[in-house]
Order: sequence, then C-alpha cells, then structure tokens
Amino acid sequence: MDKIKILYIGMSPNFGGIERFLINVCKQIDTNRFEISFLIFKGKKVCAQDELEQMGIKFFEVTPRKQNYFRFLKDLKKVFVEHDFDYIHFNLVNLKCPERILMARKYSKAKLIVHSHNARLKNFELTHWMGKILTKNVECIRLACGEEAGKFLFGQKEFRVIYNGMDLQKYVFCDANRQEIRNEIKARKDDVVWGLVAKFEEQKNHTFLLDVFEEYQKLNLNSKLVLVGEGSLRVELEEKVRKLGLDDKVLFLGRRADTEKIYSAMDIFVMPSWFEGFSIAMVEAEVNGLKVYTSTKVAKESDITGNVVFLSLEESPKIWAKKIFEENLCRDEQAIDKIPDRFQIGETVRILSRMYEGE
Repeated sequence: MDKIKILYIGMSPNFGGIERFLINVCKQIDTNRFEISFLIFKGKKVCAQDELEQMGIKFFEVTPRKQNYFRFLKDLKKVFVEHDFDYIHFNLVNLKCPERILMARKYSKAKLIVHSHNARLKNFELTHWMGKILTKNVECIRLACGEEAGKFLFGQKEFRVIYNGMDLQKYVFCDANRQEIRNEIKARKDDVVWGLVAKFEEQKNHTFLLDVFEEYQKLNLNSKLVLVGEGSLRVELEEKVRKLGLDDKVLFLGRRADTEKIYSAMDIFVMPSWFEGFSIAMVEAEVNGLKVYTSTKVAKESDITGNVVFLSLEESPKIWAKKIFEENLCRDEQAIDKIPDRFQIGETVRILSRMYEGE
C-alpha cells in the first residue's frame, strides 16, 4: 500500500512550541504508513534538521518571503504542483502569511489542515486580520492546541482540539540530573535557580523577566537565572544583563538537547509571555514538579497540575518579584500523576494518524 504523504509547514530555526510538537510527532509516527516532508526557507537550517533527515524525512526549500516575494510564490507553486501530497498540515501562530494556504488551495490536490498554536497577539496586527479574511472560505480541517487558540484563529468556525503531546516520563524530576546541571552552572545548594526555556523573541518577554529577576536579587542574592534557547534578541538581552550588572547571575545556555535535565536543576519556572497558546515548555516544567509563574496572557489550559500562578503584566516587576519571593517553591513530587493521558505524545500521534487515514 502506498504511503500517505504529509507536508508539514511551520518549522523554523528557533526551537519553540511548534518545533517541539513537530519533532515529537516525527519521532513517534509510523514511517511505514506515512511519508513526512517539511517546507522550509532556503538558507535557514531548521531545528533538528540533521536528525530528521537521518530518519528519512524530506525538506523542500522556498525563497524567504521577505527576500524575494515573487520568487517565494514561484517556489511555493513548484513544490505544490510537482509533489503529490495527501495532506498539507499548516502549523501557525497567526495568519500574517496567507499566501501559503492560498497557493496550496490553488495548486495542490492535497487536503489542507490549519492548526492554531497561539491564543492571541500582543497588539492588533492588520496583516493577521487581512490573512483571516483572505483564508476564511478555504476548505480545510481546523485544529488547535487548545480552546483559546482555536477561537483566536477560527472564531466561530468549528475546530478540533488536539493537545501538543510529549514524552512525559522524560521530564520527571531526577536528582542525578539536578546535581549534574547545578554543578555545570555552579549553583550552590541554597541557590534558588530560576529558569525559562524559550526562543529569544519579543513574544516571550525576556526583557520583563530580567527586570523581575533584578528585583528578586534585592530580596535574595542567592539566586540564578538560566535561559535556554536562541533567537534574534539574544545579543540585546545579553547587553541588558551587562547593564544590570547580573553577568554572574544570568546564564545563557543556548539551544540544548537536554532540557529535561535542566528543568530538574531549576527551582522555579518563570515565563511572562505577551501571548501563548498551549505552552509545551510550561507543561514540561509542570511535569518536573516546578512551580510556574506566567502572565495572564497565557492560555489557562496550560495549567494542568494546579501549580501555575498567573500574574498580570500590568503589575510591576517589583510586585512579581515580591510575590515569587513570598511563595513556597517546594517541588510537587506527585505532578506526573496529575497529567491526563491526552498530553502523552502517543495519544496525539494516534489521533493525527487516524485523521490522516481519513477516519
């Protein structure tokens, strides 16, 4: 029997929620039944590309939209016309680039899946709302990582929630991992280690996080902040750390393949994002038993253990710091037992596989 051909769109060089989701799916899906491909931009190697290529996954390159718009459209048309995909699965945080969906509808015979991974934008963006108008009548299967994400992208149209599953056991607290990473970052036994695993982009609001951590330092000098990830704002954030005089307190660990170990080294996870759909990083932290502090802009569905505290970004960094300082940061050793099966990657892949097979 011929394999069902799936083209995924949405993978980027920055390791974020969509990238985690797609990599987890690719590692679990039955490659005897499905042929997986990715659409990516030329000259920009995406997350785990080497590993995925070794698994037999194909990559189709198109010219970046901002580099040459007409070449971008020409490349899209070529991919959609020349390859007989069964499904084209769009993984999106907004609709600011509707051309991919419109070109797929026009030039491909594939069924389209539009999958929302975000619950809101920081500010009103005309290009996103224009994209919604241009794509509103496109026939497609609508998916979302949560209820709020679905309403954000699809409004009153019907959609199905499929949670971003993961290998939960991988993120359970491990004392050996804790000791290994805390030795690496030179954290003392009584140091309170803050952490955030997120790409260095405006959405994640690292600037506010640094301001909160600076205020916390006034309350507890025995603390460190660990930042895992890469992104366009890294140099700017490193400069801010220098100006705040926190060079020895804030650690930039870059893109890491051992984030499960790093969670175990943390004592608290702080993510003051401007917007989020269902946050995989938050769930990873929760599975590890960490207390999580996040903004009220983050979808409430991300709190699946009861260990998440939502604070308003209208509150000052000083108030955030005081709230965190006054809280009991004990790790929840029963956290894994509070996670429903629907967040297991095996369940996510089972649902997707049945959908691709037309069930």
